[in-house]
Amino acid sequence: MEPNIFVNYRDWLDQQKMPRGKKAALVAAMELFSEEGFDGTSTVDIAKAAGISQATIFKYFHTKQDLMFAIVRPVMEHFFPAYRDEFFAGIARQETLPEMVRFMVTDRYHFVAGNLEAVKILAMEMMTNEELRQLFGKLVSTNDFDFLGELLKNFRRTGELRDDIDAAGIVRIFGGQLVVYLVQRNYAPVLVHDEEQDLEIIAKQIIRTIKK
Repeated sequence: MEPNIFVNYRDWLDQQKMPRGKKAALVAAMELFSEEGFDGTSTVDIAKAAGISQATIFKYFHTKQDLMFAIVRPVMEHFFPAYRDEFFAGIARQETLPEMVRFMVTDRYHFVAGNLEAVKILAMEMMTNEELRQLFGKLVSTNDFDFLGELLKNFRRTGELRDDIDAAGIVRIFGGQLVVYLVQRNYAPVLVHDEEQDLEIIAKQIIRTIKK
């Protein structure tokens, strides 16, 4: 498996030099936001779960939204653009479309699985938070890099990709398969067996869908 530039938010947080109370607030907020939602979580709840006072939270974060952004921003910023060079370097090393599919399935699964709480917050809040949507849009559509165009170019270079599949289609197909599997893993574990075998099945399903 190729190395990830950003594997796990909690591990990243452990490496940051910041006061214990600030870290405790971030961890507690991440857990509660992912379970109860942003609107369903109060700073009182966060302070209680973190074992700190509300005053400590507001010492480091002016608003509850600032606290949420401190959780999701590092994850987003390691998707685009900091993550892209490592990701595309890995894609470029694959010589066939099946190899690219397997790399992308494994790489993105382990990233999302390791950051599931933050990704859940991001997915929920992007539906209602305009500022978060704008930040995500800026990170995806940078002036100096066309992420979707580069992704499609890599999948086209082997000549194996179906002509009617575009970059957005690739993202939807991969995303749909991985999201369903993650939901099964977390909410219906009886449907999940051997992780490595399951990911291989997902890769084969995607290959059958997009390969000529």
